[in-house]
Amino acid sequence: MFDSHKMIAVVVVFGFLLNSESAELTIDASSIIHSTDRRNLTGSNIALWNQPWELSDPELHAYVRELAPSYVRIPGGSWANHYIWNGNGVNLGGEKFDHSKLKDGVWDVDWSGYAPGFNIEGHDRKIASDNYHGIWHVKQLHDFVETFDANGVVTVNLGSGTPEVAAEWVRWANIKNDYKIKYWELGNELEGSWELGHILPDGTKITGEIFARRFNAFAKAMKAVDPTIKTGGPASSNDRGAFIKEVLRDSGELVDFVSFHSYPVKNRHKEEAEFFNAVRSLKPAMDRIHGWIEQYQPERKGEIEIAITEWNSQVVENRTTADLMNGLWCTMWIGEMFRNGVTFANQWDMITATPTGGHGLFYFDQFDFEQPGVPQDMMDYQFDTFNPTCIPKGQYWALWLWSHWMGDKLVQSSWSGSEDVYSAVTRDEKGLQVLFVNRSRDNAVPVTIQSNEALSDRAAAIQLSHREYFWNPNTHKPQWSRRPEPVEITLGNEITVPPFCALVVQVPFNGNAVEIKQRKNEAIRAPRVFLDPPTYQLLLPESTPEDVPVEAWVLAPGIAPCSAGRPARFVDLKIEGPAEISRSQVRISEGAGRFYITPTGTGTVTITAGNASASLACKAVQERKIVLWPFEEASDDIRSDFDFQLSDTAKPNQSTAAIRFSGIQPAGGSDTLIEFKPIPEHVEKERTGGFSFEIKKSHDLVSADPGAQLQVVLQSESDHWIPIGSLALNEVGTDWRSIEFRINDHKNLPAMKWLYAIRVVLTSSGSVDGEIYLNDAGLILR
Repeated sequence: MFDSHKMIAVVVVFGFLLNSESAELTIDASSIIHSTDRRNLTGSNIALWNQPWELSDPELHAYVRELAPSYVRIPGGSWANHYIWNGNGVNLGGEKFDHSKLKDGVWDVDWSGYAPGFNIEGHDRKIASDNYHGIWHVKQLHDFVETFDANGVVTVNLGSGTPEVAAEWVRWANIKNDYKIKYWELGNELEGSWELGHILPDGTKITGEIFARRFNAFAKAMKAVDPTIKTGGPASSNDRGAFIKEVLRDSGELVDFVSFHSYPVKNRHKEEAEFFNAVRSLKPAMDRIHGWIEQYQPERKGEIEIAITEWNSQVVENRTTADLMNGLWCTMWIGEMFRNGVTFANQWDMITATPTGGHGLFYFDQFDFEQPGVPQDMMDYQFDTFNPTCIPKGQYWALWLWSHWMGDKLVQSSWSGSEDVYSAVTRDEKGLQVLFVNRSRDNAVPVTIQSNEALSDRAAAIQLSHREYFWNPNTHKPQWSRRPEPVEITLGNEITVPPFCALVVQVPFNGNAVEIKQRKNEAIRAPRVFLDPPTYQLLLPESTPEDVPVEAWVLAPGIAPCSAGRPARFVDLKIEGPAEISRSQVRISEGAGRFYITPTGTGTVTITAGNASASLACKAVQERKIVLWPFEEASDDIRSDFDFQLSDTAKPNQSTAAIRFSGIQPAGGSDTLIEFKPIPEHVEKERTGGFSFEIKKSHDLVSADPGAQLQVVLQSESDHWIPIGSLALNEVGTDWRSIEFRINDHKNLPAMKWLYAIRVVLTSSGSVDGEIYLNDAGLILR
């Protein structure tokens, strides 16, 4: 029963928008549903391929020390399955190795000492030819973890190693060097074809039963060296939990924890709602694992822990993983891990980057403050330090919020009203920590809070929004990244959660004073310069094709937060020229406001926002086709899952491609009619607008599936699977026909800059007989 005098309505005037859907959060502060050290859930991964200058960067060290993660996993994803951790007696220095030490697929390492290890590859387990070592080595990774008083999580080589190799790592780490490694993970994603060890020496694939037998052998050998360690796995590649059931069933008391990886957002999500809703995927996965523990190890259901040793929103490392959107998603995901009883977790990962973003918590750059369009009075607070090399990304601030501003006891709460807001509530002895994440880009949400424990009328609030972090979609790097600043607030009628932000409100219990936590690291603090009126900057590309809408932003990093007495701020937009804008004003209270420009013709468009203006050239679209693969001669750039040959009979005086089928039914993983990889270096890939080829079939081509079709897929480092069209197999005639497939979704055009392959896939539920011929394949350039 909630007493009315204990109901509070909290006001944080960070801004207000009319017609917002109100909501209510009801808190049972005395009902604790889960307790854990929250920093167990804010760990990360580092890897052998990280550069020495990255992991030794003093700013990175300062940020990691401030984050204070409990667990850091080494030695890095798939490398765990093909890395021999100790090269003593084999590694002779530099690129010199004693290859005679390889005996029947096992390297005879001299365990009496230590030397940097090495990578192996293939069924013969020879030293990798392209990357024999990596950049760092195992001892450096261990010492890096020790620097921050964190606990290491070690993933040993179950894929291509032996129980002896793993046991010697335990001996060297815990007995000889006193690294005190508690959690030892056996193998990494071995159900995946990409892992060394997935294919066994006899050519068959590893199964859950085989994995469990290997797990038993490894765990027994490792625990014989140090009985205090915890062994676990199998580090399944996704939340379906491959091999977890078999390990729990067959490994008895040897399994101390089970682990899996989670990247739940599908590669081709189109709507932001899909992206954020993916956080709900964790509960079914955890329920399934708890069910297996109950079924196979009922007497140990309170002992066996569950870890997520790699996680991020999605596998594809594009802008999304670097944007504030991913920071908000990560804030929600940590809440879901807490809610569902995850023991420890390691975000993937600390440093890795791609041209469009990357999974890393940090971005390394030497920022040029003299870049065009940055007013002089904005230069003082672009980053936490002047001209930095290490810049925290949105994901970092998500982990930081949990580490510094949430508690270790998750309490019961219920939410009603707006579906745009995610909430979680923790407590400590002094009060409540209430998290809100508003995923709406436009609507502020008023929230009434009810609690069954009396709360103070003063609180501290801290916010992660575009005012704190903005990823520039044009330059593909942070425009700014600033530590969120707490403010003291007075509680009133209701709390208004601003659009597109994470907000934590720390509310003391009655009788306790509000505390504004000071920075731990003053050396990397950002100057706080608030301008009134604010200085605006318009962010849009210099030009666009006339058929492509443009994402544009008004940036106002120097705007003061909407604290008491300051209403939400908006800026009017004006446009001149052949285009339309999606709105006449944007909200900039959170540091940035987004709008879209849709060209209506060609010419120059001028946008004005407050004291800023910028121009956009809308250019006519001109296309031309270039033939890149004429099939005149054999090429390593072309492959097929079927019988592929060059033919001189399908077209007079020309060589063409001929793909032969003999009663074959395509299957997933073996359905590529033809693949072109890589794209030739001289091609302006960013201009790619489609793909074309000539095609015909033989007179005897027959498909048992009348719905069989060819699907054209473009593959980019930004999105590894972009379907752009299909052709029904029964529409392919016996005469040559030129076919063109265009990129109709303009959202896929930016990914073409990183195009690396074109694939034509044959889908058929029945067998296919006969031949398909292709000629003069190439790109359509815009």
